[in-house]
Amino acid sequence: MSEMMRAAQIVEFEKPYQLGERPIPQCGENDLLIQVHAAGFCHSDLQVLQGQFAAKLPMIPSHEPAGKIVQVGTNVQRPWKVGDRVGVLNFKNACGQCVGCRQHARKSSRPDPRFCHKRKMAGFKHDGAFAQYMLADPNTTVHLPSAVSYEQGAPLMCAGATAWGALQKLGPDAQSGEAIAIVGIGGVGHLGVQFAKALGFRTVAIDNRPEGRQLALELPEHLRPDLIIDSTASDTDEKILEFTSGEGLAGIVVCTDSIQANAWSLQQLGNKGVIVPLGLPKDKWQFDSEAMVFRELTIRGSYVASAEEVEVMLKVVAEHGISSHLTVLHFDQIPSLVERYSHASMKGRLVIQIA
Repeated sequence: MSEMMRAAQIVEFEKPYQLGERPIPQCGENDLLIQVHAAGFCHSDLQVLQGQFAAKLPMIPSHEPAGKIVQVGTNVQRPWKVGDRVGVLNFKNACGQCVGCRQHARKSSRPDPRFCHKRKMAGFKHDGAFAQYMLADPNTTVHLPSAVSYEQGAPLMCAGATAWGALQKLGPDAQSGEAIAIVGIGGVGHLGVQFAKALGFRTVAIDNRPEGRQLALELPEHLRPDLIIDSTASDTDEKILEFTSGEGLAGIVVCTDSIQANAWSLQQLGNKGVIVPLGLPKDKWQFDSEAMVFRELTIRGSYVASAEEVEVMLKVVAEHGISSHLTVLHFDQIPSLVERYSHASMKGRLVIQIA
């Protein structure tokens, strides 16, 4: 193995990624060294590039990697081996001592750095996946089924984990067989619709963009939503009430940071309905307090699925043939990512082939 690797870096915020070389990271005794085969780009990567996270530069971006293990640290306890196909979640290296770690340890024996006060965030504040190699935490690394390609596996490490985690938060109030909606059929929502169908929900896909509605329409028949709605149409509310026999939705996952879209979505819930907003608007949410109180509605936060939940998700993905709509690019095209992502015609996910 060479001592150097190709890598894309953020050298200055609001400036294009720069391609170059970096030393291959040294695999520590508690690490896995991953050869990255594919890495995704999502909205959070744009926020990182814009400087919304206080990262020390230069930094290798991307938090959606899929690849194979090429080295296993001497102290790694889980049964990882060289050659394993894996996906890697971005949170890593739980300290085990802080309040977040202590709270989690009361519920699970497997460390979970999502709420660790000292966690590392690959691709956000620490080096990520736009490189030939990266270090991974065994506790937030997951086996990638043979039926799932590296290119399809990469977006599942963030977009998939986010959508899957949100759907888990609908329970126990919203049950399989009930009507729920996914608002915003982009990279996250496109997977959310498929997960919802695989979990047995009667599913409504809602988007004000024709590109999003077309994405939902193009899904395989067994994963296609039961109803596709333009949220700007004058009869949208009536269609939802008709679909739910006048009851309103049992749950709704909102994959946009639009304050207006989230406020509208709350109104589509029936009694005791649950809304899970996934966007992070710069301003505060604005929800109808009377609707919340008199209909006993729930607003439930959702971060991202845990490694255990993602392992379950990947089995569902393989079993049901769930996939992202991908635009696959080569490493040398990384500097064009922002322009491609921001184009009005953009659908689905952008993924870079690394290896």
